Amino acid sequence: MAGIKVEFRQSGKTLEWEDRFENLLEFAEANDIPLESNCQQGFCGTCKTRLISGKVEMERTDGLEAEDIEESKILVCVSVPVTDVVLEA
Repeated sequence: MAGIKVEFRQSGKTLEWEDRFENLLEFAEANDIPLESNCQQGFCGTCKTRLISGKVEMERTDGLEAEDIEESKILVCVSVPVTDVVLEA
């Protein structure tokens, strides 16, 4: 997925996705972007972040409520970008 851009809106950083990372949380942490997390498996919902634009693949959605999905929230601990994405984080 070379060439995919990931923008962290609140952090003011836009970076090119690297396939060596398993998920957006790992990618953010490696680039000094602090994101809250707990279980890191998609169950607790601590890492949910609004997806402003773009598309991600999410391994699971257990940590999201119906309202979160309506608000375009994703779990960064189990998500990888499929297209350029803009995250609220």
